[in-house]
Amino acid sequence: MIQCLRKEGTDMNAFIYTTEQGSEFVKRRLFDNGNVLPGAATLTLGDEVNGGFRGFGVALTGSSCYMLSKMDGEEREKLLRSIYGKEGLNLSVARLSIGSSDYSPDVYSYCDEEDESLSAFSIERDFEYIIPMIKGVIKINPGIRFFASPWSPPGWMKTGKNMCGGYMRRQFVSVYARYIVKFLKAYEKEGIFISAVTVQNEPETQQNGVMPACIWHPDIEAEFVKELKAELSKENMKTEIWLYDHNFSGWQRVMYQLEEFPFLADAASAVAFHYYEGTPKMAEKIKEKYPGLSWNFTEGGPRLYDNYDSDWCKWAVTAARALSSGADSFTGWNLVLDERGGPLSGLFGCGGLVTLDSRTGGITKSGQYKAFCHLSKFIRPGARIYKLSSDTFGTSTFAYPAREIPVEGIAAVNADSSHVLVLANPAKEKKAVEYTYNGKHYFAILWPNSVATVVFE
Repeated sequence: MIQCLRKEGTDMNAFIYTTEQGSEFVKRRLFDNGNVLPGAATLTLGDEVNGGFRGFGVALTGSSCYMLSKMDGEEREKLLRSIYGKEGLNLSVARLSIGSSDYSPDVYSYCDEEDESLSAFSIERDFEYIIPMIKGVIKINPGIRFFASPWSPPGWMKTGKNMCGGYMRRQFVSVYARYIVKFLKAYEKEGIFISAVTVQNEPETQQNGVMPACIWHPDIEAEFVKELKAELSKENMKTEIWLYDHNFSGWQRVMYQLEEFPFLADAASAVAFHYYEGTPKMAEKIKEKYPGLSWNFTEGGPRLYDNYDSDWCKWAVTAARALSSGADSFTGWNLVLDERGGPLSGLFGCGGLVTLDSRTGGITKSGQYKAFCHLSKFIRPGARIYKLSSDTFGTSTFAYPAREIPVEGIAAVNADSSHVLVLANPAKEKKAVEYTYNGKHYFAILWPNSVATVVFE
């Protein structure tokens, strides 16, 4: 149950912020209607699913850092403040790649020559534009939480001896654990503390050898977690280990690992999931059996050629479903890419949270950016997250097989007691919704393909 911490008799203001076709992030006052409206969809608060949400973020990939480095200093500062500043999106989580990803201008590891002593290990390549851009983000948001993912171990640790494709080899598990710790310590020396690492970005695909990628057998992944945990403990490092980092549909692989290797439930702190296959409800299966393990949404971004700047409903619904299923954090994909979705070392057609036109210098905001205006600006780190349901009478059977598309949403209470609802109406028609809070009845019309944030403060 949500308890209002405001003293009796104290005025409470309610506001609604809306984004719809032709109108973005408009603030209006929301009034007490005085009565329940029986024809409106009733929004009902459900169970608390997270007592301390960690926040929203995107990935500071090599390509994003390169694009930022090409900007004029003042323009870059302005852009980063709009994303990480308290008056902007207020993003509080960032994903980094350990070596190159498919969204890096080039392919490299931190130890390209075969040497189990790792004497040639160096992060020198990252000093050109990656580390300076990360430091720029820290300057704006010193409390930002970083987690890091490798797209591939050094090629010599894999079948085929190439970073693009292949399988991780068991004989190099121990040396690779030392490699990851070296990376963490090198970044920490630069003032970049990484709070968590995932074992491998998408460990069940080698992407046909066209980008940095590596397949990991689940047993070898478990062995590596054991080795890495031991190395971290030896160095008195508190970095968390997150399992998997691939699609929701692979949840049974994670269940197998946890059952077959019981130590994983203690060695790992969380499981990481992507949204390309499956649904967040699959993550709930793991949480039910292993309540001590949290889970994080770690990748999902806009498509450059698919409603890039207008798919705000998609991302509001995606985030609402993830948070409703208990996600500890929600991280998109690239922060910024150019007008062709690059530079990149792969074949995917992703867009950035924003697009920087390399010809004109113009900035285009994605639909995901516009959805984050309704999410990360209001649901702050530490917020308590609650399920939110929308009760309607449904669709007349006369209209069968057409069916009603319901309003979806999430509720949150921040540390300052502000109470937030984020609502998405993906339907092609307006929806009337009603919500009772603190003994008052609030009514709103949600336009087609719209996102709304209601704030009680």
